[in-house]
Amino acid sequence: MDDSRRNKYGQSSDEIPEPPPPTRQYFEPQQPAPFPPLPPAMGYPPAMGYPPGYRNGYDQQHYQQGPPPSPDMYYAPPHCPHQDPGPPSSFAILTTMMLFVFFTFIVGLVLMFLIARPKFPIFHVETLAVTNFSVANDDFTSAWEINLVVENRNFGANVHFDRIQSFIYFNTDDLLASSHFDHPTKDVTVKANEKGTIDIKLSTADYKQSVPAPGKRVMEEMRNIRETGVVPFSLRAFAWSQIETGLFYTETKHIQSRIICEDLKVHFEGDTGNGKLNGKSKDCVVDL
Repeated sequence: MDDSRRNKYGQSSDEIPEPPPPTRQYFEPQQPAPFPPLPPAMGYPPAMGYPPGYRNGYDQQHYQQGPPPSPDMYYAPPHCPHQDPGPPSSFAILTTMMLFVFFTFIVGLVLMFLIARPKFPIFHVETLAVTNFSVANDDFTSAWEINLVVENRNFGANVHFDRIQSFIYFNTDDLLASSHFDHPTKDVTVKANEKGTIDIKLSTADYKQSVPAPGKRVMEEMRNIRETGVVPFSLRAFAWSQIETGLFYTETKHIQSRIICEDLKVHFEGDTGNGKLNGKSKDCVVDL
């Protein structure tokens, strides 16, 4: 036998056994490994307690849970012992007195300012009635009754009228009659924040000697305007008055003023000599 066909173990090729045929191996699929458990949620750690079935050694018969607490226990205010603040200090009493004196002084100043600076009252003609109005040739007659309202706007000050002298004009410049009241027919005193009335009566029959008769031009103009049914008049008056002021004592101020009420249009009734003021009252201007 040829030595070249021997291997390193001294075996010839005829003596070497043939290897068995390969076999097929089948592997069953394996299930994937389960995911690891999630970590516990962040927050407070789980409450510690006893394991189930553990007994702490106390007899349950001797320890029983009482009734649930009343809801009022959760809302009841805590009990605090009453503490007596004691009498106020002298500093607190002095501060209170100083504040009282200060506010009293301020109120007194306000009252003194309102009373010591009085305002003169305002006037307006409430009613005006004309009777026996006649313009014939060179003769002129008429009578006027005027209701003058006085409004006192003062706080704590009364107004007293001593004398009133009034004049009636045709239009604004032509004097027709006048009256002289050294003392009014009644005591005219208007209290604070109130209204009063002054009755004024004028007549050409009573004062022809003191007031000259109107000229021919004025009478002719009045006659022509009278035919239209509306005649304009004006009232002017001088008033001597006293204003009584004072909070703790009475102080009297004497004031002389001039009252001007213009454009007093009187509507006459047909051909009669009687007429009255048309429309609402007319305000007057006061000149001190």
